[in-house]
Amino acid sequence: MRKLAFLTITFAAVFAAAPAARTAPPKPGPPPTPITNGTISVCNTSGARPIAGALSYTLAAVAAAGGTQTISVPVGACATQIFYPQGTSVTITENVPTGDAVTSIALSGGAATLTSSSPTAGSAVVVVGNAQALLTFVTSGPPLTPPAQHNCKVPNLLGLGLTAAKAGLIKAHCTVGRLHRAYSSGFRAGHVMGEAPRRGLVLAPHAPVDLVLSRGPKP
Repeated sequence: MRKLAFLTITFAAVFAAAPAARTAPPKPGPPPTPITNGTISVCNTSGARPIAGALSYTLAAVAAAGGTQTISVPVGACATQIFYPQGTSVTITENVPTGDAVTSIALSGGAATLTSSSPTAGSAVVVVGNAQALLTFVTSGPPLTPPAQHNCKVPNLLGLGLTAAKAGLIKAHCTVGRLHRAYSSGFRAGHVMGEAPRRGLVLAPHAPVDLVLSRGPKP
């Protein structure tokens, strides 16, 4: 019995002293994929009807890429580059002043993609590439208001010299038509002795009025 007890104690001591089994370290996985950034720079160019000052733009992306922000871009310049993760879809909208109009939107560089654009809405959607992209808006001012048209009311030009008669026609929104000359003892040479159509008639704007100039008394 004593021998059996001794052997039991000896085996227990040996097992207690034995080192614990080691667990194999986990195998390393693939390295994380680095995030590649690209940039967008918003530019503005004045169109056929020139504008001045600065225009406001809203850039909207998902919150993780920076969310929504508003920038100001001077006419004829480009804004500071804005960084976005490659593949981010960004909606850029020009806050068009009343009366102005965006006539075109163009994207260049940066391996970016212009997925849609609407000059009428002043808006474009760009998918960011891996370098610097330029998004250019061309903006024109309000359409020119045509000058008011005034009818020609034939003035009384009798007795006036040719220079004064021409000035009177311009003031009355008429133009000089054909010139005729005839002898007259009642009007000095070079002065208006007749006009057609007759004075007082209302004609279309810039209608011609013919004049008869005196040659003086018949010799």
